[in-house]
Amino acid sequence: MIALTLVALAWSGVSLEAAKAAIQSEHGWEDVGTFHRGGIDNISGRHKALDGLDCLEASASTALPADVLKEIITDIPGNQQWSSADLIASVVLGRRNGGLDYYQVLNLPPPLADRYWFLRGTESQAGEIWQFSWERISAEDTWPEARASMLSEHAGAVEIGINVGSWALIEAPDERIVRFRSCTDVGGSVPRWAGEKAARLMLPNNIVDLLQEGQRRGP
Repeated sequence: MIALTLVALAWSGVSLEAAKAAIQSEHGWEDVGTFHRGGIDNISGRHKALDGLDCLEASASTALPADVLKEIITDIPGNQQWSSADLIASVVLGRRNGGLDYYQVLNLPPPLADRYWFLRGTESQAGEIWQFSWERISAEDTWPEARASMLSEHAGAVEIGINVGSWALIEAPDERIVRFRSCTDVGGSVPRWAGEKAARLMLPNNIVDLLQEGQRRGP
């Protein structure tokens, strides 16, 4: 969804279904540390190795209202304002097959090429867990005119082959947990190890960005 959701698992031989299963499963996650950043305490980080790729998770407890957090998470155009990632486009295309289709473009410093992804996001509720999940769609098949227009405006940008991840709000007896998950491999000319290292360093930013925007918008 956001810039840090970059995934290019197709190059590693990992299937879309395997990536989705890894994101959805509660098994196999290992702690990587607890972070304090941007005034947010106790951000927990975990990772899961998937055929050499790192699936990453960040979570924290919050007293912010669930409705406010859901509004921010699903505010795709607003990602460009509240995310600390350098998004230069975040555009909603429309609703199809029960999901919200959109694309985003991430600015990367030269000589790296910018990255883009076309996604379909879906909301779901299972017990006490609300989720907004996303995965790549083929823009050539579903939004060819929008893709052509985007490539004309952002010439040279490279598409991320597969992109899966989720935001979740988990209602526990005495707290609300916000959780971000994705698998990361920026692909292209960026070495995989460099992409994974950068993702781990920046992992808490997803939680910080969301909660700081929630504090700005208020209850």
